[in-house]
Amino acid sequence: MIIGLLSIFGAYGLAIALVHFGWYRLRRSRLGPIHYVLITKNNAMHIEWYLRSLLFVSRLKAREVRIVILDESSEDETLAIVERLAADRPETIEAVAWNEAGQLDEIMTRYDDEEVVLVRLANEKELIQIPLFQ
Repeated sequence: MIIGLLSIFGAYGLAIALVHFGWYRLRRSRLGPIHYVLITKNNAMHIEWYLRSLLFVSRLKAREVRIVILDESSEDETLAIVERLAADRPETIEAVAWNEAGQLDEIMTRYDDEEVVLVRLANEKELIQIPLFQ
């Protein structure tokens, strides 16, 4: 009798594991990366937290993120912090000094067929688009 109960529980456990594994693989294969374009200016105090939180949430949700930082001639260490983090994750984080108006259009057309979230970090209303603020 105990062997019968154990085999029933084992079968249910295996079925649950297979359903979760299949759902995880389907979700990962179907969803492409989210591209975040963050426009910064003098955000040295917060930029590392924003980037690390985006990477943390992407790991929790098992969804890949790509982050492009457009720096509007910051007078503090914002670009240096971003470049330091980008050196560790060159495939995930890209730092760009914003020199001309067409750069934003160029970046947006680069990810034309993918999901892009544009956030100006100076605007508090746009900060809610970063996952930890939701």
